Parts: sequence; C-alpha cells; structure tokens
Amino acid sequence: MTERVTSEILGIDSKDLDDFKRLQMRDSPFAKRQNKDIFLAAMVIGFKEGAKIPLRNKKGYFRKSYLNPQDKALINSIAVAEAKNLNILLDEKKVFSIAEEYATGGIKFLKDLVFGVKDFGSYSKKLESDMLRAYEKIKKMQPQVDESPEELFDLSLDALITMDENVNVEFKSSLFWDYEKRQKNKLMGIIVAKSISSFMNSRGGILLIGVDDDKNVLGIEKDLKTLEHSSTDQFEIYFTSIIIRYLGKIPRRYIDIKFDEIEGKCVAKIKIKRSPRPVYLNEKSEKKFYVRQGNCSQPLDVEDAPIYIRDNWPDL
Repeated sequence: MTERVTSEILGIDSKDLDDFKRLQMRDSPFAKRQNKDIFLAAMVIGFKEGAKIPLRNKKGYFRKSYLNPQDKALINSIAVAEAKNLNILLDEKKVFSIAEEYATGGIKFLKDLVFGVKDFGSYSKKLESDMLRAYEKIKKMQPQVDESPEELFDLSLDALITMDENVNVEFKSSLFWDYEKRQKNKLMGIIVAKSISSFMNSRGGILLIGVDDDKNVLGIEKDLKTLEHSSTDQFEIYFTSIIIRYLGKIPRRYIDIKFDEIEGKCVAKIKIKRSPRPVYLNEKSEKKFYVRQGNCSQPLDVEDAPIYIRDNWPDL
C-alpha cells in the first residue's frame, strides 16, 4: 500500500479485526452496515469509557472519503474534547489518530454490549441514542470560538464547517448562481456583499462560498460554468467587481480569497479583516450599515448606527 493511499484510510489494530468482523455477522444489529459505522460506534464507546489505546499493528479499515459531514463533525468533536483546544483541528493526522485509538479502546466494550443483549433491535436504537447524547455532550465541551480571522483562515474546510455558522463564520451557497431559479442571478451578489460588510464592521470573519446553510458542500462549479473561462481567476475578478459595486474600492484591500477542495468540490474561502473605518452597503441608491450579531448580518438604523460607529471608531 502506498503512502498516499495509507493517508486516505482510517485503520484499526490487526488484533481487533476479528471483533470488527464479528459485529457484521447476521446475528448482529450491525449486519450489512458499513465498516465506518462500526468504527464510529466503537470510537464513541471508547470515548465514553475513557479507553484510548494506541495501535500497534495498524490495518486499513475504510476510506476517509466515506465519512459524511456529520461523521467528521463527531470525529472532530472528540479530538477537540481530548485536546481541549481547537488548534488540534489544524492537524488532521492527529485528529484521525485520536479517533483510531478510541475505536481500538472501545471495540471490545462494543462487542460485549452487543452480544450481551438479547433484543438487538432495541439495543441498536439505544446505541444510536447513546451516540447522539455523546455527540451533544462533546459539542458542549468545545471551547468558544474566539479566534481571529487570521487563525480561522488556517483551519481546514472540515474544521470550519464543523463549527457551524457563528459570529466569525458564515456559509453561502454561491456567488451568483440561483439554486431556486436554476440560473445566474446578479442580485445574489448583494447578499454576499452584505455579509462581508457586516464582518468588516465587526471583528472580521470567514465566509465560505459553496457551502449551504445546512453545511452541505455544493462547490462553486455552478458559478464557474456561467463564466466565460470557467476559472477561479475569473471568479475572483467577478467577486472583486461585486465588492467595488456594493462596498466601494477601498474595502477590497481588507479581503483575501483562496480556493480549497473538499469532497471533490471547489469552495471559495474568504478572509475578511475588520475595517479601520465604517463600511456601508450601497443598496438601491441607499446606504445601509450592517454589523455581525451572532450568526446573522443585522442592519443598524439611523439612531443606532452613529452610536455604534462612535464606540467602535472613536478616532474618526
């Protein structure tokens, strides 16, 4: 097996292979389930029992590409709970190593639980409920997201999507492709510009274009296909034109954009710095002022906006 293939596969200890196979037999609630399902169940049980065992003889078990966003969120959450620091998400190899060690520690617990219960149907439901409770417990253990845009920009797309939308992170399905009308819609650009202005008027943030509100990775391929050259360079040019049109020329210098790939799709990853001066959105010949509140971009009215500006840019 080549190094490249090895890095794409999650493993188990070869001594536990028979236990993993046993859980897939016909008399098990895991019969006909994927390898990853048994791995995740063993991982959760291992974490719950505090059983974390290093692999002595690693054997490939399933490809990482089989993991869906919820699976990855669970794995990331356990890594964060273990490290007690979000920085662990910068080291994907370590994150998956932690998952493998908890799965190794939990497989025998899982096997004993499964075959110590007569009603497999009810046990399967109980295990699903236990996994959900474990996930919710782990999520509560995660530290509050308080990183700067620079620190967040270094995180992987997986890590950013796991965080959910918050005061620092937002998702947009596209730059100008309208998924409801299934066509290009130039008015979509103002939605992106509004979010960017709210980040610039607050503490900055990260905008992912190509990910919807439910954290489904759509990619920007629909946007690219409507462009003349279907390139990320042209996407960035179009993006810049939107910023200039709705926010002006100066704000563009506080925005960085790069393109990453996840699940075989291209996503635009945009870092927005806090602006040294207020940024207004030009909407229908009217200037509007937005700030970031929670996971939303909120407009401030004519009474609140001057107070906010005075408090946040006292030297102006």
